[in-house]
Amino acid sequence: MQARRGLFQRWGDRTASIDAELMLTAAVLGAALVVGLATASDYGLSVDEFNTDDYGPKALAWYTSGFADRSHFETVEFSLWYYGPWFQMLTAAIQALDFADRVTIRHAMTFLVGLAGIAALVPIGRIAVGRWVGLTALTLCLITGYLYGNLFFAPIDVPFLAAMTWATLAILIMTRRVLPSWRASILTGLSTGLAIATRTGGIITHAYLLAAMALCVVKCWGRERRLPLRYVFAMAARYGAVVTVAWITAIALWPWLQIGNPLGQFKIALVHFATITASFEFSHWGERVWTDALPRSYIPGQLLARLPEAFLFLLVAGVVAGIISAIASLRELADPWRAERRVGVAATAALLARERAILVVVLAVVLPLGFLIVQRATIYDGVRHILFVIPMLAVIAGAGLRALLPVLRRAPIVSAAAVGAYAASTLVALVALHPLEYVAMNAFAGGTRGAYDKFELDYWSLAATEALRRLERRVDHDSLGRAPEAPPRILVCIPWRENFIGTILHRPWIVETDPQKADFIIETQRSRCAENQSVVLIDEVKRFDRTFAWVYARQPEN
Repeated sequence: MQARRGLFQRWGDRTASIDAELMLTAAVLGAALVVGLATASDYGLSVDEFNTDDYGPKALAWYTSGFADRSHFETVEFSLWYYGPWFQMLTAAIQALDFADRVTIRHAMTFLVGLAGIAALVPIGRIAVGRWVGLTALTLCLITGYLYGNLFFAPIDVPFLAAMTWATLAILIMTRRVLPSWRASILTGLSTGLAIATRTGGIITHAYLLAAMALCVVKCWGRERRLPLRYVFAMAARYGAVVTVAWITAIALWPWLQIGNPLGQFKIALVHFATITASFEFSHWGERVWTDALPRSYIPGQLLARLPEAFLFLLVAGVVAGIISAIASLRELADPWRAERRVGVAATAALLARERAILVVVLAVVLPLGFLIVQRATIYDGVRHILFVIPMLAVIAGAGLRALLPVLRRAPIVSAAAVGAYAASTLVALVALHPLEYVAMNAFAGGTRGAYDKFELDYWSLAATEALRRLERRVDHDSLGRAPEAPPRILVCIPWRENFIGTILHRPWIVETDPQKADFIIETQRSRCAENQSVVLIDEVKRFDRTFAWVYARQPEN
């Protein structure tokens, strides 16, 4: 009996020791995984997916042919050369198994990679701040409609988000020790190389790493009051190893770097995106702005409109808590500085080194956003180009919740009810928007309904696919009286992609590019190509009483 009691006691201790945060994280990720995979087929093909779906198989052929098949340099839209194709090749390889619709596989793969990327926020939050921060960051990302929706159909921005998040995690793990291990250094090289091999902006991870390692050096100096030459050489060797492995990885995964001097080829791609000439007008907070002449407030303004209210509230709380903590630390440092400058310097160095993880997270927000704002870079399509920064903002917001926990615990029932009500209302709104979750706007922008004319919402033209599916079902039932032996001619108004919409057709219809010859025309927010045509409106795709796609049928001739 005593032995049995001891067995149950040990089992109880083991059960009690299970980390509640990890259990909840597993539950959240599991639920997101099930919902995401179950609904992947609901999403339409976005503008960029038409060409990346062509890029993937041809880039893969470059390798499988022994570097002889140059079709992806010759028959693919040229600007795609300047993006690394590892994700597109991976997707093409899975699509080749032919176990599901190509578009569904692409969306499932994009979602899986994106979910794996934001899952890395859990250890990032723990390392940088503490318990529950990572789970909070993960949850905030999943309830951010703009981010969640893009997880399915942003074929370059989502893999870049994942690669940047993994690289940041690797840097934090590597620099937890004052002298990083070689294993962690190699891992960081691989992950930062993957980021570079996704988009040229991945090179910024070298700056993150340099800052983190500099703080390790600061800690060593503060602890020993000197910097042993052997330690300096060891740190330099590790940084050099990371950079070397990163570039070997990038060159191996990116064909563009393989057909010339890799650094020269990289510079061509970098300059292309730094000086991109795309210029068109769109709405931003009700004003008309140009992509190449954006106000410096554009990025903050877009985030203010697209991030959920709770996200923004906790983000402000995190920033305020950080400022208060910094002021308190400065006060503590006042006495050492008054006593002796050297002691003050050592105390300051120790403080900075101790907080190096959260400082790297802050740097991963401030450095890219600051650069783009100061440069006044050409940005369009909302803020999809900085999608990778949102997870880092979520970590800071998670720190805000951690700072508020003592206050929330004073009224646990009220706090739980408020959080539950907000979460429920947010989920209801996202369900109502599905599969257009990415057009979700917060209350500051008037919600999706109020923001409709003030912002560019469905810039991916996703509503066109939903309109097309509804039209297919309608024609199947012959509600328009069309003979089945005469396949209709259809024009889908997706800018620069009208020729390629055969990819999303589920019927043997004829793709048309001339609106005067089309039997059916589907208009999108970005392209209203049915104007001045003899057509009649037969259907609309609406969300919150706002139209995102229009379906027109040609009027029969008398």
